Amino acid sequence: MSNPVAKIVDRHLKIWNTRDAAERITGIPSTYAEDVVIGEPAVWFSGFAGVECAIKAVHAQMPGMHLAVTGPIQTTGDMSMYTWVLAGKNSNSVVKGRDVITVKHERIISRYVFFDT
Repeated sequence: MSNPVAKIVDRHLKIWNTRDAAERITGIPSTYAEDVVIGEPAVWFSGFAGVECAIKAVHAQMPGMHLAVTGPIQTTGDMSMYTWVLAGKNSNSVVKGRDVITVKHERIISRYVFFDT
């Protein structure tokens, strides 16, 4: 049986890996809830504008970066967890971590980021 959250995570990754801001902004409402919360260790973002702000910050720090899932998506109820890697232009791993997301009505309502490196 496939995990239905995988399609949502795929949309999420596509948005984070898109360089064109207009294209990202168009995709955000179909992937995230309007009042989505993104919690990172040093900063919190909320809403559609917060998602775009978080993405722009990562792209500014690491131009040419690429985010990819590195393991299975584990789901319990409406919460899912997966590991990921953020690689630079040269495909070398820059940051590894895991996300815990909550999904409702096929949209991410919360995303908590944990860094491994």
